[in-house]
Amino acid sequence: MDFDTLFARRSTHIKPGLQRIERSYEFLKRPAARIPAALIGGTNGKGSTSGFLWYLFALNQRNIGLYSSPHLAAFSERCQLSLTPCDDRELADVWRQLQQELPPDHYDELSFFEIATLLAFQLFQKKAADFQVLEVGLGGRWDATNVSDPLVSALVSVSKDHQEYLGSDLIGIMNEKLGIMRPGRPLFWGRGGEVCEVPGYREHLLQQTAKHNVPLYEADRDFGYDAPSETIAVNLPNLPLCSLPLQKLLKKTPLFLRRNLALAAAMYHYLQQTLGDEKWKPLNEIWPLLCEGQAPAPVTLYGRSQRLLVPSTRGPVRLILDVSHNPDGAQAFLTGLASRGLETPMPALVCILKDKEMNRILDVLRSRLHPVILFGIEHERAWQPELLDVRHRDLPFYTSFQEAFQEALVRWNPADAPWAICGSVLAVGRILQHFDSAPKNGISLERCLSGDW
Repeated sequence: MDFDTLFARRSTHIKPGLQRIERSYEFLKRPAARIPAALIGGTNGKGSTSGFLWYLFALNQRNIGLYSSPHLAAFSERCQLSLTPCDDRELADVWRQLQQELPPDHYDELSFFEIATLLAFQLFQKKAADFQVLEVGLGGRWDATNVSDPLVSALVSVSKDHQEYLGSDLIGIMNEKLGIMRPGRPLFWGRGGEVCEVPGYREHLLQQTAKHNVPLYEADRDFGYDAPSETIAVNLPNLPLCSLPLQKLLKKTPLFLRRNLALAAAMYHYLQQTLGDEKWKPLNEIWPLLCEGQAPAPVTLYGRSQRLLVPSTRGPVRLILDVSHNPDGAQAFLTGLASRGLETPMPALVCILKDKEMNRILDVLRSRLHPVILFGIEHERAWQPELLDVRHRDLPFYTSFQEAFQEALVRWNPADAPWAICGSVLAVGRILQHFDSAPKNGISLERCLSGDW
């Protein structure tokens, strides 16, 4: 049983509102509702933040669920469990069971994301997860994950993306994403994205959280990464201060991952202190285990400035893969390269989907990456060279990664510098598969963060 018919619902069932999933969620008797949860949203960074929080909880040797999107290679990447791995076959069984349990009038009205979210809840309940980390798919207020009842919520960043659904007004986008906060429960704000350049945005944020009685914890005030000391500090009100040095494999992470790790650490610290359960170790105690990478990596850290060493006819090629698929994500990728001491300009192979801001993304990437070769993929959302503005039509365009890669081997010497590959989650997933490096259960955190070179 494959997921093609489920994917076919992506464009035909997207409608605002939670009424449909709430109806099915209640009919199923609210699966996984008793499992404590954290809900993480934002334009960029929510995947890695979710992954780090999941990892911290997983280091307690408990079964932790992680629901994320999109996937890179296999659909089951969307539903990860730390102690009981799930593959496509098992998730297909859960899907089959869901179709049997829900009445046709319930199931038929559900969107792709609503069904995927119910599958995650069903799986986490079936596997008796001890905690669940839920990544918001799109927006927040009307996202399917928002039927959950999280103990904490996080907003990593706010920028323009999915404008066909969220609009282009950054304050309006922030309001949609703030829909995941809960009265009386904290919101962790990562202070990232284009909204931070909007005058008065913080006053608006303070008004909204105060209006809904939501305690607000902010990056660079209550937690954050200090570059000179290479330390993450967590100083939440009325909780013990934590000073966490970046050691071992964490010393190789780019700046944006360090900031997202600080956000995840603050959330873990709050939850561990407030849950009051002895099975969750204090943050200071769990931190050395994180630095050593003593648990399998979350899938959401793949393709985040991931370093990959691949063979070629001209010798080994050092690649840096990043899923940056909007202008703000592209800028974070470039900043991350600089923070790791990687010299630019750097050669790059770029693929962007046609429903993304391809010209603005290329404007950002070309400011630091050179030369650039463009490539396409076989997909309904694939871009074409004629879609580009004139200013980018000087770039060579190949219909496949294989063709672009071979051309790069002719033009560039692999020994001179690493090559960047970026612009699309879908493309990065295809490339990981091409080099037999797709996400696998049990892969080490060091492999994700430090890479092969």
